[in-house]
Amino acid sequence: MPHRAIFSTLSLLVACGSQDSDSTTTNAEEPSVAELAACDEHDLELIPFMGPAFDDNGALLAPLPVPHIVATTAGWHTPENRDAVVSSNAPPMMDVFTHEGLLGASFAYSEACHSARTVTLWRDEAARKKFVFGEVHSAAIKNGLKYTSGWETTHWTESTATEPPSWDAVKARLATVRHE
Repeated sequence: MPHRAIFSTLSLLVACGSQDSDSTTTNAEEPSVAELAACDEHDLELIPFMGPAFDDNGALLAPLPVPHIVATTAGWHTPENRDAVVSSNAPPMMDVFTHEGLLGASFAYSEACHSARTVTLWRDEAARKKFVFGEVHSAAIKNGLKYTSGWETTHWTESTATEPPSWDAVKARLATVRHE
């Protein structure tokens, strides 16, 4: 991974989920996840996809295999917890790129909404689970969730698309899961 991409990736704040099922959480005194997700991320900064299926500019090298797994997270923090969230999430953001079966990962954040998003693409469910339940990711969850106002995550098997989903598509998928 190019040094510029590593630096950009580490500068993001990312909230991750470790549960194996779709989930949403928030503290009782905080706004609901639906309220947090309604914030206008007009300043959403995108980090292009990186990983074995992508070139240095974030373009696919070849169509994604069908089927593959798409996983996405969104998290929100209070401004005073930004540095703590970044610190907790830097290790898994680097670790994800060491896992066999990763096709690619992309990150996004909004300063206006204090939000961070991830999309990871996996060859199969076993590869995704190995990362999610691995030591590095699990430690980040244990340490980092206390600094978030809320988070949500979901994953699915993509059986038709050979391109990564758009950020709008993953936001819509999270909204659907949130309302189920």
